[in-house]
Amino acid sequence: MIGLGLSVRQRDCPLSAASERNDVAFVTPHWHYHHETGTLEMRVLAEGGSRADVERGLSVIREHESVSRFELLAKDGPAARARVTMGTTDVMATVLANDGYLTGPFENVGGYERWAIGFDDESDAEAALCHLDDQPEAYEVHSRTRLDPATVLENLRADAVGTTVLDGSRRVTPTERETIRLAVESGYYEVPREATLGDLATTLDVSDAAISKTLRRAERKLLAPTVAALAATDDVNRPTPTGGLGRWLDDAQ
Repeated sequence: MIGLGLSVRQRDCPLSAASERNDVAFVTPHWHYHHETGTLEMRVLAEGGSRADVERGLSVIREHESVSRFELLAKDGPAARARVTMGTTDVMATVLANDGYLTGPFENVGGYERWAIGFDDESDAEAALCHLDDQPEAYEVHSRTRLDPATVLENLRADAVGTTVLDGSRRVTPTERETIRLAVESGYYEVPREATLGDLATTLDVSDAAISKTLRRAERKLLAPTVAALAATDDVNRPTPTGGLGRWLDDAQ
């Protein structure tokens, strides 16, 4: 599987037209493409330099010839949320014609739209890009990734570890955070150590015992969830005895 990140200027896209003419940006976190009707149903978040900018941008979308439905869901100062149904743009048609699919939200600023799209194989991705070269729309490929079971699962595990560590860091008090930051920056955890507990205590004007106790509390809050997450990752990495995910990964290689 191939993942592409594109920046594209679509002449027939209402969001591109709105962001090009006004100080407003759009993000489309939720969407659904109806293949039977050739329409894209979206939830659009808008944010502008002012309430007037947002209103002007939404008016461009509402009145665009490709838009078949527009519903304002909420508006709060220089931000708004809308439901929009529109037809297939030329770029979207090219992606679909080459068995491509959308894999992430749209981001639209200054008349350019950022896309995340995917293809099952390299040839489909190259065919789509060749067809885009023949179209008047300007585009740029800013990322290209190859997805396989091993890398996708590794990314999921990394996200899980990162989230767990973040949860642990939220439990660290300001005093513990400042103490462990000083310890790291002073070289307390280097081998050999560049600073002692006494050095840290002198800097913070507390006793050695107080510094030791504070560091242990901070270390426990940060390390305990990390160790638990790594243990869970080790369990996933162990071969599956029968069937299941392990067999699927072996078959896919």
